[in-house]
Amino acid sequence: MDIEEAKQILSDNFDPDKDNTFTYIMYEKSRFPKEQFWQVYESIECLVKNKVFSRELAEQVTYCYDRFLKEIIYHLDGGGIHILRDLPDNFYAYMERFDDIKLRFYRGSCELSDESSFELERYG
Repeated sequence: MDIEEAKQILSDNFDPDKDNTFTYIMYEKSRFPKEQFWQVYESIECLVKNKVFSRELAEQVTYCYDRFLKEIIYHLDGGGIHILRDLPDNFYAYMERFDDIKLRFYRGSCELSDESSFELERYG
C-alpha cells in the first residue's frame, strides 16, 4: 500500500456517507467487516512506516478507532438495541491490534510491533 492509498482509506472512513468502509459497515450495517478492518489497520501502518503525520490524519485515525470501540460497547451493552453481527469471539485481539498501531501513529514511531507479539494473526 502506498501513502496516497492509505490516506484515501482513512478519508473514506471519515466520511459518514461513504459506503463499503469499515466505519460505515459497522455503524449502518451493524456488522463487523474483517476485510475493511485490515484495510484501516494497514493504512495506519503505512503512515507509521513512512513517518506521515498531520492533524487531519490524526482526526481520521481517532474517528476510526472511536467508531470501532463505540460499536463494540453498544454491542456488549446488553440492551439488545444494537447487535454487531459477525463480531469475532476474539474481538479483544482486534482491539489490541488497533490500539497498538494507533499509539505508534501518535508517537511517530517507525518501528512496528513484532507480529509474534500479537494473539491475532493478520487477516485472522
